[in-house]
Amino acid sequence: MKFPVFRRSYVASSLLLLGALLPAVAAQPQEIRLTIDSVHPTAQFDPQVALGGGIDGHRDGEVARMLSPENVRQILRAGLGPVSFRLRTELGVEAWHWNPRGTWSDPRHQQGYWTSSATPQRDRPILLSYGYKLPRRGDTHDEANDDGYSMLDDGDAATFWKSNPYLASQFTGEPDAHHPAWVLIDFEKPVPLNAIRIHWADPYATHFDVEYADSGCVYFGQHPRGVWHRFENGRITRGTGGAPLSILSKDPIKARYLRIWMTEGSGTAATGSKDVRDRLGYAIREIEAGWRDAAGVFHDQVHHSANQRQTITYVSSTDPWHRASDRDRQTEQPGIDLVFRSGITRGLPTMLAVPVLYGTPEDAIALAAYMRRANHPIARFELGEEPDGQRVDPRDFAVLYAQVARGIRHIEPHAILGGPSFMTGDADYLGLLYRDWLRRFRRALADRGQAGDFQFLSFESYPFDDVWTPEAGQLAQAPGKLAGSMRHFSTEHLPIILGEYNYSAYFTEHEVDLGGAMLNAETVAQFLCSGGQAAYFYGCEPDALNQTTGSWGRHVMLLQAKGQNDVTPVATFHALRMISSDWLNPQGGLHQVLRVHSNLPADHFSAFALQRPDGSASLLMINKDPSRPALITLRGDRAFHGAATLVTYSARQYHWYAEGPHGRPTRNEPPLQRTVRADQLLTVPAWSISILRSP
Repeated sequence: MKFPVFRRSYVASSLLLLGALLPAVAAQPQEIRLTIDSVHPTAQFDPQVALGGGIDGHRDGEVARMLSPENVRQILRAGLGPVSFRLRTELGVEAWHWNPRGTWSDPRHQQGYWTSSATPQRDRPILLSYGYKLPRRGDTHDEANDDGYSMLDDGDAATFWKSNPYLASQFTGEPDAHHPAWVLIDFEKPVPLNAIRIHWADPYATHFDVEYADSGCVYFGQHPRGVWHRFENGRITRGTGGAPLSILSKDPIKARYLRIWMTEGSGTAATGSKDVRDRLGYAIREIEAGWRDAAGVFHDQVHHSANQRQTITYVSSTDPWHRASDRDRQTEQPGIDLVFRSGITRGLPTMLAVPVLYGTPEDAIALAAYMRRANHPIARFELGEEPDGQRVDPRDFAVLYAQVARGIRHIEPHAILGGPSFMTGDADYLGLLYRDWLRRFRRALADRGQAGDFQFLSFESYPFDDVWTPEAGQLAQAPGKLAGSMRHFSTEHLPIILGEYNYSAYFTEHEVDLGGAMLNAETVAQFLCSGGQAAYFYGCEPDALNQTTGSWGRHVMLLQAKGQNDVTPVATFHALRMISSDWLNPQGGLHQVLRVHSNLPADHFSAFALQRPDGSASLLMINKDPSRPALITLRGDRAFHGAATLVTYSARQYHWYAEGPHGRPTRNEPPLQRTVRADQLLTVPAWSISILRSP
């Protein structure tokens, strides 16, 4: 018998609550000794700069509600400082019309390459903006709504994929062979291959290779050692377009992956074309790949369909050409002026995501010009979003990044530029080491004389994909994961930004339960105390529960059912408010990080101490044991002494009732605050967040 999704997690959370409420029955308290050194601070930061929240795109019609005056008032209660503008279109293989007013390269047909207007209009502020699907897409999957598909095997001869013309020599100043375009087919299992029919469009490739692979680092371009193998007859040096059947080898070779590697194009365009970008790069209408038997019959292994049931394909880049009719109603971004007028920024400079992969450099540069003319303060321009998740070659990304950065520099000479918002802080992704990706990217920038245009490194932290694993075990792993990210990114010797963080990339009950609050509190504290420059919590806007591969949850701190006005804070809201108001001084100022030594490792119990600018000290403690309270003895100098305030948040204050889409907190009280003696034994509940502030 298969139970509903929420049943399993409800039982787990109920058992967890029982253990937290009855610690004496479950286990004896654990004794923890903390030694705090306030003489030798290890780092410092200002929360008015370092502790922020990210806002993102939504479905059509939702942005205005989510940033309504009442919702903004509720958001601000969490005490988060600066705002990071996240860009969903960059994840969804879509162009962003950040200003609905602008110009098409082909205005007569309302199509082509779009450039938003850089001129603010006081009587017509930008309140909403939209994503536009790219009709020349070559990726089956994307990192956003994932509701598109590839034109390479959609079964429609009228559609085609085309590479990004801004990677051609006219824009890069380098031979096209320095930035090969590629198409990759993933059959998901080994299949026999010895023949291919490529239905070329204009421009077609005149020089290309056809290769196969079974495993290894197959993405991100390049030729990793021992991975890609060219078919015996797989090199074509005089391609003429059309759709010939090419026999790649005498006998079929079984392989999972097939790649077309293009290094020289025809420079041709459809009849009547007047835009130079139409003849730059490569274009393919459809691909058939498989094997020809002894009787001469060709067996196509590619499944062609205009949906995600098609055979999976990935491409090196996508042409940002599109039409007015391609507007995606499932991708609505907050308007630039709405963000700054709503009050959510608190008047602090914003980190602004700038499109690199699926827009034009001209449009991205116009965005910077608009921000300057509208007097919207920008702390950092974050160029690109998750190029790793979209399998972009670092040298290709560097070329596009450099074009955008150079234009922004003309408008804002002192702008702080960086990125690229890696989708994970792990050491590698899909077989590519991040240090290698960054080495190639930074070398390509340096070759263009723009090494100084990469001024900070940003990444995201969603540490757990397996959302069925009990929270206690995962919270024990979290500090080690983040420490590893900081360790390998710190070798770049750049300021590090945590652009987004939450429990999982998937929706899960953990995100709205106490475990998610504990993880988010520990993530921001550990990051800032480890020398990170700024951390942005992802999920500021109120939203409704949803489900992906996990249980019903959401990246939120405030729940708001669809069609409802009332919002309900979840555990993360209270935890972030504790961080911003109790651990940190809400007025800001430099906070000194104090070294804390514990007799228990961080997988059981975490502690982070600060000397606040008003002279007080604060200690954040996270007890990850679901059943045992902790008895705390403070040692060292006298940073904590005498009467102090202890703020505690545990299962006594919060209980999540899992009921699928109707899940809700059945106990939702603010943290408990009481006066204690800092120089005496302190009791911290099981499965809790506690903050000691002295004096």
